[in-house]
Amino acid sequence: MWAAAGVIALVVVVVAGVFILRLRHLAGRVGSFECALRRPGRGRWASGIATFGNESVEWMRLVSLSVRPRYRFERAGLELGEVHHRGADGRIVDVECGYRGERFDLAMMEDSHSAFVAWLESAPPTQPALL
Repeated sequence: MWAAAGVIALVVVVVAGVFILRLRHLAGRVGSFECALRRPGRGRWASGIATFGNESVEWMRLVSLSVRPRYRFERAGLELGEVHHRGADGRIVDVECGYRGERFDLAMMEDSHSAFVAWLESAPPTQPALL
């Protein structure tokens, strides 16, 4: 009985430790920010951490043990729509987004939204290929 309780306690401590290390790693990456995501038709927001990359933004669930991004949005296919300010001080923004025909909402702090817009608009210029 005590051995089983000890094993269960050990498993809980190890899972909690892995979760905390994962969270510290995600939050410590350059270009990462808190970002909630809501899919169409769902009233609930999923908390997560998004990270800017060279050509894409990766979004990972906050409460998860996975080290892989749940969603990857390439800069070329991402569209930002209407912005709604929420909260008592209006510092949280809810942004309507589109990606390759799919609609979803992202919620983030106002400063993160400014960085997101700057990242999206800072795409390097492209030139048509010569045939």
